[in-house]
Amino acid sequence: MTEIKRQLPNFLTLIRIPLALLCGYFALTLKPFPLTISLLFFMAASFTDFLDGYLARRWNTVSKFGKITDPIADKILIIMVLAIFSYHSIIPLVFTILIAVREIALTVIRLILLFRDKITLAARYSGKVKTFTQSIVLFIIYNLLIFNEPLQAIIGNTAINVIIFSMVVWTVLITLYSGYEMLVANRRAIERLI
Repeated sequence: MTEIKRQLPNFLTLIRIPLALLCGYFALTLKPFPLTISLLFFMAASFTDFLDGYLARRWNTVSKFGKITDPIADKILIIMVLAIFSYHSIIPLVFTILIAVREIALTVIRLILLFRDKITLAARYSGKVKTFTQSIVLFIIYNLLIFNEPLQAIIGNTAINVIIFSMVVWTVLITLYSGYEMLVANRRAIERLI
């Protein structure tokens, strides 16, 4: 049982990567049925993210492997979905680029500090809010796209576009703020990289 407790969080992190790839594949067409399948993969990947972190903390089995692969798996999922939605002009490309640059830059900094100086940058509360916000906003956008035809008949296409735009602006602001807060809180450790 001890070995299962040690390996289960790592396994959940690993399966998030193929789930993210399947999520992206099924989102490509933007048709309701494949989008529904993509959403199911997105929800499964998001749930494994929550579950592996919860189990690792509960069982005190946080591993170096998990510290490396968990943020990478998270970024693959979020950036892939954002990129596909930007490709189809649902989300402005500049917003996806801002989020991707923040996510990739901080992940690279975290990994360099972990490997070089054995420093683990602790997650900040704003980072948890950012992750939750990104997931919820993408979940809502998925549903707006899946049910686009009936929603257009009720509230119109302009209202749908305004809702999506507003939620993405909010997500970008939270994402950039959490990145700023992480950099400020860990300034001394990050200055060693320069």
